[in-house]
Amino acid sequence: MDALLKLRVLIWVLVVSLWGLMVYQYLGEEEREAAKMQAIVNPYIREPAPPAPVPDEAALAALNAPASAPVAVLAPQPAAPPPGTPRPIADDPAARVLPAPEAVGPAPSTDRRPPAAAQPPVAARPQPAPRRRVQEDRSALPDPPLPPGFAKRVTRHFNVYSEQYPASDRFVELIEALHGNLMLDLAPFSPWAKDQRVTIYLFKSQQTYRQVTGRPSWSGGASSVPKRKVYVYESEELPGILAHELTHIYFDAFFIDGVANPLWLSEGMATLVQVERGLAAPNWLRDNLEILERGGGIPIESFMAVSTTSGWNDDRVRLWYAQAYSVVRFMIRTQYRSSFYKFSANLRDGQRADEALYRAYGAPYNRLKALEYAWRYELTRNSTVSRVP
Repeated sequence: MDALLKLRVLIWVLVVSLWGLMVYQYLGEEEREAAKMQAIVNPYIREPAPPAPVPDEAALAALNAPASAPVAVLAPQPAAPPPGTPRPIADDPAARVLPAPEAVGPAPSTDRRPPAAAQPPVAARPQPAPRRRVQEDRSALPDPPLPPGFAKRVTRHFNVYSEQYPASDRFVELIEALHGNLMLDLAPFSPWAKDQRVTIYLFKSQQTYRQVTGRPSWSGGASSVPKRKVYVYESEELPGILAHELTHIYFDAFFIDGVANPLWLSEGMATLVQVERGLAAPNWLRDNLEILERGGGIPIESFMAVSTTSGWNDDRVRLWYAQAYSVVRFMIRTQYRSSFYKFSANLRDGQRADEALYRAYGAPYNRLKALEYAWRYELTRNSTVSRVP
């Protein structure tokens, strides 16, 4: 009897130990990955102006002295560029580096999209027919030709075509740090990114960016997934926009030869990576997460059926983006990452969202409503607002 009791105790100790090990690994996953994160330094952020020096008595006396004869001061002339420097693209209207028609842009901000007069009802999205399975090892693309007015710089993971002059060392450090951070989440979806390059077109200003790409005034960047091209311009928001657009390249390409990923999944992943890997949360995100935590938002079926937010007003667009971020975060951060990968692969192979969910996550996720219940419970139990940088 004693031997049987000892055996039972030993079995329970083993079970509890295994359970504790799993919990430790699960809870420690985010902390371990945070240690791998590289610092993101924004080379375009404006430094605060230094305080003006206090003049001494001699300087004050000189200021109060009678004015002498005026001295002619010649305005400094700008230095001529080195020989062979390409002309700026603004001087060469024939230069065009247009994104493909399927190019997409980053999440909206407070100054990007004018409010619309009315909101269209959410329409059910037709289910696309399955296509062949994607090939994971995608062939390398040839380097695009250098447009007039641009200079080229090649890094380990990028071809950078920058307007007027080669990209700076600080910009190269920024994009390579972003690449390393993004791969913490996206490496399984883009194994080709280890050895193949993405092309970045870097414009000097929003004016030339819009002149060449034809994008609207609210656009901060665009991307062409099949051609692996990103179009951005120098600004303080550049790190977050780059993280968002590069996510479209690395994540959406996973679906390129299968069924296209739904808009909520694409934008939710892009916003998640922008916030947590690019460390650049949109200024509208926190307020909209609070609305979701109070029970606001769009019912899950209608939310997932959205194929465009065109014509929506600002508030509804931002709430939808915040919900996309929050749902994707729940699926990839609070569940097993392998389950999220399987879910994405199931969608790519043509399965319905509810079927893809159940086959990847198992019980109790046999319906989309079950996902909504679990997601909202997590919102009330563990606020994500405090996690927003």
